[in-house]
This record gives sequence, C-alpha cells and structure tokens, in this order.
Amino acid sequence: MKFSKKKKIIAGVVVLALTLGVVSVNAKRKSAVNSGMAVSVSDVVKKEIKSTLSLKAPLEGTESVEVVSRLHYEILSIDVKEGDKVEKDQVLAVLDVGHLEEEIAKLKDNVELLQIQNTEGKSGKETSAALAEQRLKEELESSQRSYESALEMYSTAKSRYESTKVLYDSGATSEWELTDKENALNEAKRKVDTFNVVDGKVQATDAQLAEIRNAKISSNNASGAKSIEIAKKELERKRKELEDCKVKSSIEGTITRVNAKVGRFADEIDDKKPMFEIENIDTLKMVANVSEYDIGKIEIGQKVKISADILNGDEIDGIVSRISPTGEQKQGSNERIIPVQIDVTGDTKGLIAGINASAKVETAIAQDALVIPLEALIDNGDNTYSVFVLKEDKTIKKLNVLLGVEDVLEVQIICDELKEGDKVVLNPNAFMTDGMSVIVNE
Repeated sequence: MKFSKKKKIIAGVVVLALTLGVVSVNAKRKSAVNSGMAVSVSDVVKKEIKSTLSLKAPLEGTESVEVVSRLHYEILSIDVKEGDKVEKDQVLAVLDVGHLEEEIAKLKDNVELLQIQNTEGKSGKETSAALAEQRLKEELESSQRSYESALEMYSTAKSRYESTKVLYDSGATSEWELTDKENALNEAKRKVDTFNVVDGKVQATDAQLAEIRNAKISSNNASGAKSIEIAKKELERKRKELEDCKVKSSIEGTITRVNAKVGRFADEIDDKKPMFEIENIDTLKMVANVSEYDIGKIEIGQKVKISADILNGDEIDGIVSRISPTGEQKQGSNERIIPVQIDVTGDTKGLIAGINASAKVETAIAQDALVIPLEALIDNGDNTYSVFVLKEDKTIKKLNVLLGVEDVLEVQIICDELKEGDKVVLNPNAFMTDGMSVIVNE
C-alpha cells in the first residue's frame, strides 16, 4: 500500500536533519536521551474502519427520452406542461390531420377502384387513366386558385401590419392593434405554408400522384394484384402518419422540457430541439468519472452515501450499479477516466434532477481492526512502515507494521506486538531511536 502523505512529511524531516550536520544530530540525540524528549501519544483502538472514495456528478433520471416528430404538420394542441407526470403511450400533442385525412380518403378510393378494375378486367382501364389525369388537373387548378387567394390575403395582411407598426412606433396606435395585425399576418402565412409550391405552382400530393400512377399501371396491362398491393402499402403508410399525428410518450416519467409551440410545424422546433423531454425522476442516478488509478477500488454492489447542498447535511443511501467496460481520455490530461453509475436507493424526497451531488463510495471495510492516527505512521521509504510505541518505563520502541484499510484520518495496522490500548507516538521525527526516554505531553 502506497502512503504518500506520511512519506512526504518524513522525507521533509530527514532533509532538514541532514542540513544540520552529523555533529548537530548527535548532540541533539545525546541531549534528548539525557533529558527525555517531549512527545504526544494516541491510543491504539479497536473499531470498524471504512475506506471511501469521493466522487461528484449531477443527478439525473434513471430513464429519459426525447420526443420528436418528423412530420411536417402544424401542432394543434399541446396537452402537457413541464412538471406533469405522464404514462407510457399518453398523448402529449396533436397535429393537424385535415390534409392527411383527405389524402387517406383518396388513397382508399384508389384501392377500391383498382380492385374493381382488377375484377372487371382491362375494360375501361384506358378511360380510367384519362379520367384520373383530368381529375388531377382540375384539382391542381383549384388548389392554385386557393393558393393565389391565400397569397393575396398574406400580402394584404403584411401591408396592414407594416402600416400599423409605423403608427405604433410613432405612438399613434395601441399595442393591442399591432398585436391584432401581427396575429392576422401569422395566420395568413400559415395558410400559405399549407400548400406545396415550386416556382409559384402548386404541386400534386403523394396521394394524387399515386392515383395517376396506379391508373397508368392498370392501363398498361400491369398485374392488377401488384397494383393493388402498391396502393395498399401507400394507404398504410399514410394511416401510420395519421396515427403518429398523436404524439405520445414512450416511457412513464415526468415532463422536464416542453420545446413545442402551438401553431408551429412539428418538425421545425427552434434550435432543432426535441418537442418534449421526459425523465423518470422517481428514481435517480449519478454517473461519475473515476480515475484509472482508483477504478480498481470500485465494485458493483458497493454501498454509497450521497449528499447535496439541498439536503442541508443529510445523506441518502446509494449503490454502485454499473461500471463502464471502457475508459475515455480525461480532457487536458493523459489520464483515463471510467464512467461509473450510482443508483439512489434511499428516499429521493428533496432531491432534484440536474443538481450536483457528492458520493462517498465504501471501497473497503474492516471490523474489529486495530486503528491509529495517520500522523503516528512512519514511512521507511522502502514500502515498509513503522510506529513508535510507548512502553511502561516511558521509553519508546520501534515496531514494524502492515497497513490495512485507510480513511482520511486513520489507518488499520497489523502487528502481533500491538494490542488495543497501547499508545503510539504522534508525529515521530528523525531524532527518535529505539529505547529513548520521552516525556509524554498531557
């Protein structure tokens, strides 16, 4: 066992003694033997001693999820707020499904049409394709007119907003009037954004294109069964989108962040954040980085005492639950660190996810151990250790000891010649020798 603290102290004493010279040392030793050196002593006690390793890390939930949506549909409602507890599969938000339901209805009609055509044979298939193209043309013309009307409304709303803004800046109108015009502008822009437009022209939807494609496939004598299969897959894909328009939680937990806003598109959250962040904070954990020099002291199942400023001095029980199988480079150092997970097993009342906490891991424990203060220990410089024990005739004797469990202030010693109640000299110096008389400080 390496004992760096005591080694540094004793080494300093030795260097000081050497600088005084051999003659000076001999004179002091002679003086000490004649008059008795004053020393402080401490009892050898028998008790339980624990070795601990202190770690720091923020508390977090044992399970967390970020809820996102890849659908470009407007958010109609948000049904939860930060701090709400939610169940698995609970609906968090609802998206606008108006256009999607229209597409599904058309796809469904298309499947039914293909099934009829497949039953009746090729008769009328060429006509069906032509009718489908004509119907698409009419629908696009209608959508184009609606788009241009929405664009005109947006232009008018924008002009009114800008005029009101000028009046508001000059103090000629109220903030309420400006807000009213701004809301009208936003609503007009939302309607414009519902159209799929390229270079000013409204484009066909997936459902409309699928209808034309399937009609042409039928007219080209393609397999009727294959056409129906393709149409059904497209219909199922859109039905799945419809289901996903009810944004749900995949875990049971607490809403810790709501980044979504009503009126925005589900796939366009600010700063590319998730719509919702959910954590299971009923049970907490902390993941601390342990140095490669200390990781050998850590084992799964070790007991932990967790503290935090918010607990006002109280401690909560924890346990080491996971040790990462790989290490990583510590920033700005050649040292490697290994993530270690500690689960909070005690009552988490009063704790909050996200705050910093400290953990003391019990790395070793010894029962009924002979224990002395660290300052009584002598590092001999060759990986051996000794103590000076006080004898009944007020002389001291040097004994070699083996070290066991060490905590911040004390260390377990193993020596057949020592027993409970013996007294050891504190802060021994280089002038002390076996058999020297001493005076014990009261």
